[in-house]
Amino acid sequence: MKKTLVIVVHPTLHTSKINKAWSEAARGHATLHFLYDAYPEGKPFDVASEQALVEAHDRIVFQFPLYWYAAPYLLKKWLDEVITFGWAYGEGGDKMEGKEIAVAVSCGGKEDQFTEGGIQCHTLAHYMQVFDGIAAFVRGKYIGFHALYDSYNPAIDNTLEENCTRYIQFLKQD
Repeated sequence: MKKTLVIVVHPTLHTSKINKAWSEAARGHATLHFLYDAYPEGKPFDVASEQALVEAHDRIVFQFPLYWYAAPYLLKKWLDEVITFGWAYGEGGDKMEGKEIAVAVSCGGKEDQFTEGGIQCHTLAHYMQVFDGIAAFVRGKYIGFHALYDSYNPAIDNTLEENCTRYIQFLKQD
């Protein structure tokens, strides 16, 4: 069985409905790493520890709410500072080679709004292509994304449990 690391990047996880539920559901199925808890208020990354955590896992899942069609700032900062030349890419940089990379993303918009030419302009797959590019650059394998749309809708409570079940299936995929 693949060892999975879920890097949870939500600045207000305690008030989140979806990302909090996903994190609770993932306990026991993956190692959870909460970036905003580990690095509050601009605390510098412990790059060696972050890299060791990645090295110890076969699959890396970035879990976050979609902010302006991208991940929250702290994930971009983590990527910039942890995925380094000589470690993940470039001469001697092979530590992410063969790793599976995936995304779990919650979206405020409805699924049918994420269409080419629609109100969100593109599909969610289009916006998540950056992670496919990152995986290719470090010689890993992008294995897709899990999503929950329409996260601001109070009726989401009716489908959240089923979505959490699908999230666990996504985490455990072969």
